[in-house]
Amino acid sequence: MPVATTVDDDERVAELLGRRPAGRYTVVVRGRGGDPVVIRNAPFLDDGTPMPTRYWLVGRDEVVAVSRLEAAGGVGAAEAAVDAAELAEAHARYAAERDLNVRPDTKPRPAGGVGGTRQGVKCLHAHYAWHLAGGDDPVGKWVAAQLSTTLAIHIAGTITVLYGAGRSELPTTIGELLGELDDADPPAPQSLTNAIGAITDDIDNLLRAEQEVGERRTLEFTGDEAWHLAVVERGAPPDPAVARLTLDRNDVEDLFRTLATERRRDRLHNPALEPQRVDSILATCCVVLAVMRRLQFAGAVAIRPASGVH
Repeated sequence: MPVATTVDDDERVAELLGRRPAGRYTVVVRGRGGDPVVIRNAPFLDDGTPMPTRYWLVGRDEVVAVSRLEAAGGVGAAEAAVDAAELAEAHARYAAERDLNVRPDTKPRPAGGVGGTRQGVKCLHAHYAWHLAGGDDPVGKWVAAQLSTTLAIHIAGTITVLYGAGRSELPTTIGELLGELDDADPPAPQSLTNAIGAITDDIDNLLRAEQEVGERRTLEFTGDEAWHLAVVERGAPPDPAVARLTLDRNDVEDLFRTLATERRRDRLHNPALEPQRVDSILATCCVVLAVMRRLQFAGAVAIRPASGVH
């Protein structure tokens, strides 16, 4: 049963959405510590506008995880993976539940099923929200299965580990790795060992605190730095329609040996390397290699940012 919505919920939901909700809602799923994860909307906004989406995903980590899945082509993959008849039935169930709270003679009225569509898949967030709230949704189940098997590492200024709805930032930052590797040109072997060791220690500590991190079966790297690394390993930018590049651990090991022994001026001759990333690519390579070694992944996937390099 949902817990009654409070004034604190109103403040938190507004913070999570980035705006005040325009209609009445109830918090129906909460995360650890009681933070709102899914809200159930009234069928109309306060100004009378129909609101077709009954269940809305607001949990910050959950939204990030599903957005990552969508960016990797998840909408099309989900639609291909589920039975079309089962999906149509789910849309009908969703609409029927919402419409129980709408008078038959009301016009205009909400229309469509999950995410406001009558067929196919429009928004994984809406499907996953309904699934978390107890809805019998084949797409929501598919999303949950995807999130339960994938470990994602987002490399930016900080290094963020995403595992399902879980999220942890590693203590070591890219800036700290750059500082470690700035002792010589090329960096001294001990500095390279220290950089990889720092990330390995961070992963060890995370495994002790979050056992499920070690249970993931697939590995993804996200962010501009990770995509750039994959492009350099490939040797040239891929077609703009390509959203995923495979990273083989042996290939990353070879790239690391090349980058680690080249002077900066020599790295700049690589046609796939962006000059402004001549230093960060080596730090990123240390992160990717440390994760793959420690968690024993033979391969991984780099995800193209929505707007990023190449």
